[in-house]
Amino acid sequence: MKGSNRFGVLLLLLPLLAGCVAPQLAPADLARSGWRIQETAAVWRPHRAAPELIGELLVATHPEGSRFVQFSKQTLPLVTAQSTTNGWRLSSSLRRGVHGGGPPPTDRVPWFQLDRLPPLSPPSARWQLTTHTDNSWQLLNPHTGETLEAVAP
Repeated sequence: MKGSNRFGVLLLLLPLLAGCVAPQLAPADLARSGWRIQETAAVWRPHRAAPELIGELLVATHPEGSRFVQFSKQTLPLVTAQSTTNGWRLSSSLRRGVHGGGPPPTDRVPWFQLDRLPPLSPPSARWQLTTHTDNSWQLLNPHTGETLEAVAP
């Protein structure tokens, strides 16, 4: 199966793997006290055969365990990932639908591997983290070829 087909199949199967129902999470209120917000330019390649997408990466974490990650291009959110202690949600303007499930968040996408910029270490063995002395870093899924690269803010 070609890489682009694998990515499509993964997105179709993600709801089944996650429990089929996206939980109702309150929208992240990043203006609320306690949020730690970091932003940087980033490059995302959804799978080995896909072109690179250059955009802005926002990672926001709250001490109570909530996380909000958004990859956008020219203010258009391409991917939005949110997790709380009760569940997770993932939506994308590139694919229809919202995916989600109970805790912990899925480890199949890079967005839930980020708890800060640069990430300290990926919590999943599915991902490899490479950091460089210039503060740049890359998350790589060697199986799918998906990458997320950025320089620490």
